[in-house]
Amino acid sequence: MNIYALAAQRVPSVQQYLDGPFDLCATVMLDGEWLRARVDDTGRRWQCTDARVNGTLWWYSASSTIAFVAIAAAMVTGESADPRLDGARCFLRPDGYLGGTVSDRVIEVSALPEALTETFTGIVDALAAASGARRQALWAIASDSIANRSVDVAVALGDQVLGSDFAAWLIGEMAATLPKPRFVDVGGRRFTQRCSCCLLYETGGADKCTSCPRRSPSDRLRGLEAAARH
Repeated sequence: MNIYALAAQRVPSVQQYLDGPFDLCATVMLDGEWLRARVDDTGRRWQCTDARVNGTLWWYSASSTIAFVAIAAAMVTGESADPRLDGARCFLRPDGYLGGTVSDRVIEVSALPEALTETFTGIVDALAAASGARRQALWAIASDSIANRSVDVAVALGDQVLGSDFAAWLIGEMAATLPKPRFVDVGGRRFTQRCSCCLLYETGGADKCTSCPRRSPSDRLRGLEAAARH
């Protein structure tokens, strides 16, 4: 059984990122023209003309997808699916968001921070140029994606503390300026105390997310309390 199957066996939600068809070279995510097409497509779907918002929305999903499988494999097996784009393949979902990435390479967990830094740096730089989104804002989203996904995996494994510890280690070892992850326990569940905003509310098609840092602390707490009950 390969590393992806092992991860999906323990964390079933990983499987949806492994179904493919993996019909694209993952390095396409470094191509400015291809990224501008993703930004434009996101704008059409959300009826938003602000490329900065659309690029941020696309990255909010893509960074989470890239991080999830690598983190799940690392936390389940003690090795990681290599997140570097060279030689890897990916696919898009019908909604235009990144569906998943796979590679034939397996790396030691100790090599994951460097590999993930390389991947995120390349995409952040290219997407910032294609959309006008600030690099600092995109890196903040990457930090929250790592934190969220680490907690998701840990919940599946039955140890929430494991997730926050893993995220703190991974982000702390990455050769990039990422905000340190923060967490809050509400109703017996651990949540990422987000430092980033996906800007979805700026499309006019949705409200701020439950954990959005732009909500007031009391409003955010009420939302997390409700989420903890479900």
